[in-house]
Amino acid sequence: MRLFRSHGVLLAVLCVAAGAQAWISLRNKSLTFDELTYIPAGYSYVVTGDYRINPEHPPLAKLLAGGALLSVGPRLDLLHESWEEADQWVFGEHFFETSGVGTARLTETARAPFVALLMALVLLAYFMATELYSARAGLLAATLCAFSPNLLAHGRLATTDFPQAFMVVATAYAFLLFTRSPSPMKAVATGVALGLALLSKYSAILLVGLLGVWSVAAAVRRIRRRPKWGVADGTLGEAVVKDLPHAARTLGGGLALALIVAALVVSVGYGTPGNPLAFFGGLGVLYTNVHVDLPTYFDGRFHPDGLWYYFVAAFVLKAPTAFLLLLALRIGEQVSRRGVDLDEALYLWLPAVVWVVAMTATALQFGIRYILPVYPLLFIYVSGIAASPFYLGPVRRATVFVLTGLFVVGSLRAHPHYIPFFNALAGGPANGIEWLDDSNVDWGQDLPLLRDWLEANEIDDATLVPMAFYDPALYGVPGTVVPPEVALPVLASPDPEPGIYAVSAHLLTRVRWGGQPAIDPLRDLEPRVVLGHSIWVFDIPPR
Repeated sequence: MRLFRSHGVLLAVLCVAAGAQAWISLRNKSLTFDELTYIPAGYSYVVTGDYRINPEHPPLAKLLAGGALLSVGPRLDLLHESWEEADQWVFGEHFFETSGVGTARLTETARAPFVALLMALVLLAYFMATELYSARAGLLAATLCAFSPNLLAHGRLATTDFPQAFMVVATAYAFLLFTRSPSPMKAVATGVALGLALLSKYSAILLVGLLGVWSVAAAVRRIRRRPKWGVADGTLGEAVVKDLPHAARTLGGGLALALIVAALVVSVGYGTPGNPLAFFGGLGVLYTNVHVDLPTYFDGRFHPDGLWYYFVAAFVLKAPTAFLLLLALRIGEQVSRRGVDLDEALYLWLPAVVWVVAMTATALQFGIRYILPVYPLLFIYVSGIAASPFYLGPVRRATVFVLTGLFVVGSLRAHPHYIPFFNALAGGPANGIEWLDDSNVDWGQDLPLLRDWLEANEIDDATLVPMAFYDPALYGVPGTVVPPEVALPVLASPDPEPGIYAVSAHLLTRVRWGGQPAIDPLRDLEPRVVLGHSIWVFDIPPR
């Protein structure tokens, strides 16, 4: 009981730490690229029940954001032509311009439910790791989740990526509990988790196949628990005749119930109770409003056909070095004793591998966020080292403790700039843009930093080239917005026009695409300042 109380206090501290880091960070960050459409779309769903805006993504994240906005009551203009035409980008910009509520306040309010979900993930990781390994392992998993720069980067945004990561882990945990002690209530819990996962992002449909694999594996395990397997004494035949049908009824029935519940949850999420077909309609328009002709950017070069190793390389570059060492220790420990638990292989490694392979084959190579579920799954896996024989030696235990401490310190040092986090292997955040771009580095999140810097330097005539489809003036940023196709060639010319240029780091990489510019601003021009590792400010002196 004393141990439970101690863990309760520590868990509370970890949850508060995760929430505080996320909340403080998000209050200093502007709308990211996708939030411009997700937040207004979600509010329109809640107010009107009409899902016409942004149909290519499921509604869960948008409903969370929109529901939170009810507390501030922004104006929703349904007479604007963008509503009639379902133009999500114009509708989003118009919403923030005419809502009657400050953009910063709208954004903070919409993001609040996601911070709560991040805190809930800390608890979820603890309980799953405790179920698989031990309470001590649970604390380690919770610590890694609470201080992960990658989870903090997306767990504070009103987007689809983090809710999916949470629900993937929740579905795996719920079904693990069901297989260990089957009951209708646990099957229903699995169905609810699966339904919410499907409502978070369409790639969560991978979970349906995983549930099938988990069910078969659980059935086979039940049969193999017999003490004898000799054909001569009839044990094998008896197992096939008696045990397999029972396992099929128990696990197959549970799986069927979970799928039925999931379908019901999906239908309710789309506002069509009992009819989940809207899910497949949305799946059919996936990527409709996305420019998919953008080539993959990696290591300073563009790859029009993509890279088969993109997500693996991005993971290695953006996971904290201390965690990579912990992962290597965990794998090495299991290899040395030749012991791999089936449950951790099924419920941790299998979904992680499936996600990487599936996203490599189907997803746009725009960011590590597409494989975000891999992080909590591997955090839970690594936590198993605290319950293994490896942890019994004092030196080894100290090694785990030190690496965990370095992981925490690294996260605190990254605050509040979590999106552009890169580890020491990549050269740190300052070198991140030489490796990856887009939501790995710059998703339009640092307009408040730019505003404060321009005001501090009394500059009101800067040329602004942001990564956003909205006016930076919504965040009080002074200056003239110039399209990248106009400003970037100027910066890449041998004799650029004098002036102050505040340019998105992501857009600066575009200079390298489509030819050999005379100047690469990322390498050949010295910035006056780099804000949040995502906005480069150049001061071109008069000729």
